[in-house]
Amino acid sequence: ARRAIEKADVALLVLDSVEGATDQDATIAGEAEKAGCGIVIIANKWDLMKGRGQDFSKTFDDKLRQQAKFLEYAPILHISALTGERAPKVLETIDRVAEARMKRIPTGELNRFIQAVTAEHPPASPGRRRVRILYATQRGVAPPAFVLFTNVATEFHFSYERYLVNRIREEFGFIGTPIRLQVR
Repeated sequence: ARRAIEKADVALLVLDSVEGATDQDATIAGEAEKAGCGIVIIANKWDLMKGRGQDFSKTFDDKLRQQAKFLEYAPILHISALTGERAPKVLETIDRVAEARMKRIPTGELNRFIQAVTAEHPPASPGRRRVRILYATQRGVAPPAFVLFTNVATEFHFSYERYLVNRIREEFGFIGTPIRLQVR
């Protein structure tokens, strides 16, 4: 699995809907995230879940998100390999995730966005000096990687870094792909 993940652009995590996610599934997903793969979560055997009510899908997804909190950005598809139900959605989603991994954001647009986000919610300062992001640029794709230059040599609190990553993902449509941030 590790060798396949290292070669992959997009990893599909196929789960048994009846059993739900296992610890091994979470471990494999963690390896894919660490390798920078785009990730799509596929809940197979969804035809066996139809009799459980309309809210079951949301409950299933919420439980899955709790088990793999680090994959909140990965789309979840409910399919049935036996009947072929919703199977065409898999290829569409793979294409969208692969496209998002290769997306480049112009530096000017990124800086305007970062300036607006940090004005709305500035980073916490570890010392007396107020931390400001002076400049941001995208340094790579597959996975998208960004460098933020600040006035104070510091690292952001993990919650602020997660906030920035989530806002970047939301604004620029980085569906299903991990985002790397580096602070200088």
